[in-house]
Amino acid sequence: AVVSTQSGHYGRGTPIVREVALTTVQKLSKEIPRQLFRISIQCAVGGKVQARADVKPVRKDVTKDLYGGDKTRAQKLIKQQAEGKKKLRATGKIKIPRDVFRNL
Repeated sequence: AVVSTQSGHYGRGTPIVREVALTTVQKLSKEIPRQLFRISIQCAVGGKVQARADVKPVRKDVTKDLYGGDKTRAQKLIKQQAEGKKKLRATGKIKIPRDVFRNL
């Protein structure tokens, strides 16, 4: 949704702009499919962030084959997964289907 910032009632930081930004961000966060890493969605007006939401990542259960014994092996696998997600977040590309924009 596009809200004019020329009128005094719809200027930056007003409750109406925040409400529209929040609803838009919530719709986007529900429509965008989960990726391998966390996606942050922000709505900014005039350089000021009005609303923010995150899309949670898909997680693979890396400890499913481990049972009993020492916890350090499970902790090591979870740590390796977290490091991989961090690296992927820095270089990964977000795939947004066309239907997301149609449904907005």
